[in-house]
Amino acid sequence: MKLCSALFLSLVTLPAFPQDLGTLDFPNSGAEAAQKPFLRGILLLHSFEYDDAAEAFREARRAAPDFALAYWGEALTFYRPVWGREELEEGRAVLEKGRKTRPADAREQGYWQAVETLFGEGGREERWLRYSEAMARLAQSFPHDPEAAAFHAVSLFGTTGGTRDFRAYMKIASIAEELYAENPTHPGALHYLIHAYDDPIHAPLGLRAARRYAKVAPAAPHAQHMPSHIFLALGMWRDCVSSNIDSWNSSEARVARKGLGPEERGYHALWWLQYAYLQQGKFDDAREQLEIAAADAARNGSRQARAHYAYMRAHYLVETREWNAAPAAVRDDALEPAAYGANAFTEGRRALHAGNTEGAREWLAKLQAKADAGDGSGYAAGSLPVAALELESLLLLAAGQDEEALKKLKQATRLEEQMAFRGGPPLPVKPSHELLGEVLLQMGRPQEAVRAFKLALDRTPGRALSLIGLERAARAAGEGDTAAWAQAELRDYQAPAAR
Repeated sequence: MKLCSALFLSLVTLPAFPQDLGTLDFPNSGAEAAQKPFLRGILLLHSFEYDDAAEAFREARRAAPDFALAYWGEALTFYRPVWGREELEEGRAVLEKGRKTRPADAREQGYWQAVETLFGEGGREERWLRYSEAMARLAQSFPHDPEAAAFHAVSLFGTTGGTRDFRAYMKIASIAEELYAENPTHPGALHYLIHAYDDPIHAPLGLRAARRYAKVAPAAPHAQHMPSHIFLALGMWRDCVSSNIDSWNSSEARVARKGLGPEERGYHALWWLQYAYLQQGKFDDAREQLEIAAADAARNGSRQARAHYAYMRAHYLVETREWNAAPAAVRDDALEPAAYGANAFTEGRRALHAGNTEGAREWLAKLQAKADAGDGSGYAAGSLPVAALELESLLLLAAGQDEEALKKLKQATRLEEQMAFRGGPPLPVKPSHELLGEVLLQMGRPQEAVRAFKLALDRTPGRALSLIGLERAARAAGEGDTAAWAQAELRDYQAPAAR
């Protein structure tokens, strides 16, 4: 995909730009002094290092104030389609500053016009779709421009409405596969392949990209984390641990180097690291990660730290079942919806374990109110009613209403099955099929429990409590081969002390 048309001969044409963020070709009309920061900005953008990318594009602007694509690049740092977020006014403000510049030719004008559409009039869904269509046209008009293809690919994530639209995801993968074939060190190709493939069905296709991405872009903390999307989807806990240790360490080095605050710490990687330790049965290591988030949440009240502490505390309690030795409670005011739900569910379950039925009902009421309010979007909104049904079923079970409890749990599984797949530690924090299997086993219905645990493992491969439950249920049901398989899987995943 090297740019070779005569149309580009007047542009500053550089060879692939090698460094610790990957390589790419992006001939452009900017002054030579602007090239290094501009290309660094593009590389960082492909690895979702948005703040550092914006800083690089501003450096390019200072070197060449009339360089339109430097403004274009900085504006794009406020568009985060995979995360379903944007900073609309900030993007518009950058474009307003850049309107005095003039894109050099039809290709650069195409990039500029597309980003004007992205931050133009209309609702977010409409603007994001029109932007993706504009990038598709640009990529079609300039088939030898790999960056047009790359930015078209990532824009497609923003057209799915927060769902895992496999038609769109496979289109993304097809574009990224071509990019990768032309340039195996393109960070966007590797990054977008991982995102396209990071569900349990497609994850084997993403292993090649997962093995390469962190090596291609070692300076990007997010690139160190991203391989764990594939590893977690396949239950590869050792690799998941290594990936997130590297990401956390890279993030900490960046914070120290730039003198940043606690909001910039890599809590996302810390959370995934803790979850992988929990699946390995390394509870002491998991507790250490939890204490890092707990200390930050208590010390500075960082929104990021409090949300991640809520997730990590909930997973710790669910996986260890140490309900009587819980870490300090999280302050649940102003938590994002999914974090609130994780906290409410685990607090309700703690209350039930202590025999405090009334306290559990109070937490259920809070959880139901949050779910009914429709607070949040996408996966966050979907996890709340599932968690509420789970807690309600446990209350019914405690009251001896077994059949009613099963009805609620089966309703929870149907709701969870309708949710788009979400990469990462599960939300709700207790997968509903796993909980159903545990309840059925408790009721003396092992054959049904086996089916429930198998469905749980289809959605969350390698999950320790599902494997433990499947082994017990299979033995009780007389399914020796299944029990032996589950035991072998657990032995492979877990530390000896945890078995």
